[in-house]
Amino acid sequence: MAMEPSPDLIPTLHRALEELYENPPPPIPSPAATPKRASVALVIRIQPHPSYRPKDNNNVVSTLAEFFDLPWVQHGDPECLFIKRAARKGDRWTSHVALPGGKRDAEDKGDYEAAVRECLEEVGLDLDGEMAIDCGKLPDRVVTTSWGTVPLMVLCPFVFVHMSPTPPPLHLQPTEVASAHWVPLRTLLSPDFRTVHRCDVSDRLARQTTGLLGRFVRWGLRINLGQMEFSAVRLWPSHSVYSSFGGDFITDSGAAGGSWDRPMLLWGLTLGVVTDFLEMLPHGEPATGWHYPTFTSPDVKAVVWLMTKSLKQRNWLKMQQGSMARALEEKRRLEDIDADGDTKSSMVLVQGRNENRQIEPRTSVVGTLLEGYYDIVRDAVWITLFGRTVIIGTALGAAWWKHRR
Repeated sequence: MAMEPSPDLIPTLHRALEELYENPPPPIPSPAATPKRASVALVIRIQPHPSYRPKDNNNVVSTLAEFFDLPWVQHGDPECLFIKRAARKGDRWTSHVALPGGKRDAEDKGDYEAAVRECLEEVGLDLDGEMAIDCGKLPDRVVTTSWGTVPLMVLCPFVFVHMSPTPPPLHLQPTEVASAHWVPLRTLLSPDFRTVHRCDVSDRLARQTTGLLGRFVRWGLRINLGQMEFSAVRLWPSHSVYSSFGGDFITDSGAAGGSWDRPMLLWGLTLGVVTDFLEMLPHGEPATGWHYPTFTSPDVKAVVWLMTKSLKQRNWLKMQQGSMARALEEKRRLEDIDADGDTKSSMVLVQGRNENRQIEPRTSVVGTLLEGYYDIVRDAVWITLFGRTVIIGTALGAAWWKHRR
C-alpha cells in the first residue's frame, strides 16, 4: 500500500495551524459536580525527504511562517506523536492509544501548563523549549462515562509543532507509557486505514449490579448484545520507541508490542480529538470517515439505526454549521472579499483576534455528533431485549398450546 505525500499537504497544514492559533475556541468551564480537568498534547513534526535532509538539527526559528519556509519542511512529510498507555489493572484507559497528557494538578497554572508538564513527564518531550512552537488549542470537550450519563472531566487538547528534522529523543515513563509512535498524517487522512474496534460493553450497562447477580447480568448482556463497534484508524508508525523497563515489554499483554500480530488502533476519545484537527485539512474524509458506535448483534444494530436516524441527521447538520472547518472557511471567504475591496464584508461578524470581527464558537466534531445519541442507544438496547423476550415467550407459549391440543 504505497502512499506518496500530497504536494499541498504542507501548505495546508501551515495555514490550518496559523488559523488555529489566531482563532482559539472558547474554553469550557468544569461542571459544578465534576471539577476535574485534563490536558493532552497533539505534537506534530516534519519528516524530511531524503533529498532535502538538513546537515544539522539547528533549525530554531521563532514563528510558524519561518519554520514552514525551510526547504526541508516544504518537501517533508508531517507526523503526529501517539503513545500506547501501559497495561494497568483498574485503569479505564489501560493499553489504549492516546496523546501524551493527563490530569491537571493543583500546581498547574492552567490547562496549557498541564499539557506541557504531562508531556515532559510521560515521554520526556519539552514543549516549553526552543524546539517547540505553540499552535493553539482544539475545542474542549466534557468526557463522560456510563454512556454519556456521568461527566468525568473536561479534556483540553493543545497543538504543538516540534522543529527537529530527526525524531527527538523520548524518555518514556514506564508506569504510564508502554510505547510512543510517530505516525504520518497522511495515513490518518487516508480511507485505506479506516477500520472498526470491537469491545465488550456489558460492564457499562450493568455497572450498578455487583456480586453473583452482576456476573450473571453481564454474561446475559454479553450473549444478547455481542460486542460494540467503534470507528477506528489503524496506525502505521514510521518510528517507534518502547519502554523496556515497563511490565508490558515482550509480554502477551499487547500493551507495548508483545503481541506483534495485533494492529495498533486509534479510537474512542483520542480519535475524537484527532478528528477535530483532521477536519481542518481538506485531504480526506475525517468527519465522514467516522461512524456512529453500534452493536454486532443484527437486531440490536437495526433497532439502534432506526431509532437514531433522525437524531444523526440533525447532529450532522449541527456539526457542519458549528465546526472549526466551517468557521475558518467563512473567515477565508471574508478575507478574499476584503482583498477585492468589498466594503460589505464589515457587516458580517467573524470572531477572531481582529477586534472588528467575531467567529461563531466551534465545538468538538465527534462531541456534537454524539449529542443525545447514547440516550437513545440505551433505550434501543432495552427495547430490543424486551422484544426478544416477548417473541421467545410467545413462541414457547404457542408451542406449549399446540402440544396440549
